[in-house]
Amino acid sequence: MISEIHISNFRSIKELTFAPEKLCTLVGPNSAGKSNILKAIDLIIGEGWTTKAKVARELFYDTSKPIYISITLSSPIAFSYFGSGKQIKYVTLEMTLQPLDCKVRLWENSNHSDNNGRGYYITEDFKKSCHFIYIPSVRDLKDEMRVSSWTMLGKLMKTIYENYVEIHDGEDNLKTEFEAKIKPAKDFLEADFTAGTSKVSFKTFYDSFIEFCKGNSVGIANTFEPHLNIYNLNWFYKTLQISVKEDFSEKHFDAEDVGSGMQNLILLSIFQTYAKLSGGKAILAMEEPELFLYPHAQRELYKNFQQLSQNTQIFYTTHNPNFIDAHRGFEIEIVNKNEEDGTFIYQKNTEYLNKDNFAAFNSKTYTHFNAERNELFFANYILLVEGTSDKILWSTLLEEKWGIDLNKKGISIIECGGKTGVNYFVGVLNILGRDNYTAIWDADDDAADTYNLLATAVASGIGFEVPVNLESFLLAKFPGTQFREKKKVEDAYNWSHNVLVAEIPTEFNLVKENIERYFSPTAEAASAAVANGDAKETSSKEKK
Repeated sequence: MISEIHISNFRSIKELTFAPEKLCTLVGPNSAGKSNILKAIDLIIGEGWTTKAKVARELFYDTSKPIYISITLSSPIAFSYFGSGKQIKYVTLEMTLQPLDCKVRLWENSNHSDNNGRGYYITEDFKKSCHFIYIPSVRDLKDEMRVSSWTMLGKLMKTIYENYVEIHDGEDNLKTEFEAKIKPAKDFLEADFTAGTSKVSFKTFYDSFIEFCKGNSVGIANTFEPHLNIYNLNWFYKTLQISVKEDFSEKHFDAEDVGSGMQNLILLSIFQTYAKLSGGKAILAMEEPELFLYPHAQRELYKNFQQLSQNTQIFYTTHNPNFIDAHRGFEIEIVNKNEEDGTFIYQKNTEYLNKDNFAAFNSKTYTHFNAERNELFFANYILLVEGTSDKILWSTLLEEKWGIDLNKKGISIIECGGKTGVNYFVGVLNILGRDNYTAIWDADDDAADTYNLLATAVASGIGFEVPVNLESFLLAKFPGTQFREKKKVEDAYNWSHNVLVAEIPTEFNLVKENIERYFSPTAEAASAAVANGDAKETSSKEKK
């Protein structure tokens, strides 16, 4: 398991360090750099071999500086270096463009003093004990369902074959027994059933093929004698084919011929099987596992990820609220990007946001969160309001009067269920390290301002307490306006729809100005100031 990741100067990442949980959820806007985090891990401990041949200009955030990636493992991995036993805890990659160079090294010590500072070269044996399987969002489903040395299915089949060889006291004994077992089926399929006809059978194909091979081999130095088999004698399971049978039909369909949705289900099943059977030696990553899945299947798959992560570390990216759970918020890493910092992860307050605390407050988390409120994990900007009438009023003002497209900008208006709920979610956002929100609540509620969160929000310019309540506030400014008890939502919409822009209370401008400031070019500087502690200490971006 990876306990810490440090990435420097890679693609959109200027510098980034974080400590992933066994199930690590990466959320954030498109193009924020979630995929680049996974690509960095893949570059250093993935299935391929990272050498000078992999060096490319587009990999560098700044081509004048080296790429540096460091992986810290939670438990040392036994490693033999020329017969000497080592306990590897760290893996590093350093890549430079000028001069062209790439070094991947293994280390026992955090100060990288091993082997006189040279470290140890990564080997095939180490990769078998710790390797990263990465499935991007744009995936070739047909390729992944084939048995080859580079697919999860192929790796599983290879392991099965090696285990089979082991219990048969060697490969030769296994092959001899296998040939005897398969001979009846081979004879059946290779029989000449076309005697006296012009039809083609396997036998007629075989005879013609061998005849031409002999003719074409005249004059070559070595004897050329091809063999055609309906199986692979060197790897029995290489010819494995997945087929699909539907309930209402007796027909079987090759997996390569079914739709993308069904192929994705098969790929997910292979992914889950690999995670279950890898014995903790593989670290798995998948982008957008929700693709092609109905909501119920999404929730079931997320539940399965939770179970599998007890023994295998899993990373995944998602844009779907069904693939996160607020009471597992400690597993969520919120990714974003700006011009100054590149890709960054909001730094969580781990004193409060940890597994033990979330277990203690499970009931409160379940009470406050639902699929709609989970949007706060994905939103670029968040507006916290008390209830439905507040939400309809603010969404109408923002879109109709101020011309702010909520969906295009990724703004979520979260109904919090009263002042207590607003207080709760302000605390949640602070713990998550989020500074990109404005909170609005009524003053008439007697709910306590726990930990002075609301007072701090007001002082920081991201909170607005409506005198008395929203209805009374507007009635005082717009005599004759009606806000009926049983039709608050309708009346809130009517007021916000009909009000002239020039007549909107100046107090409301706080929301408009905060949003415009956040999405303006100068917002990046403001966010950086927050990250450096110039605003709220509990809300900072990660910079190391």
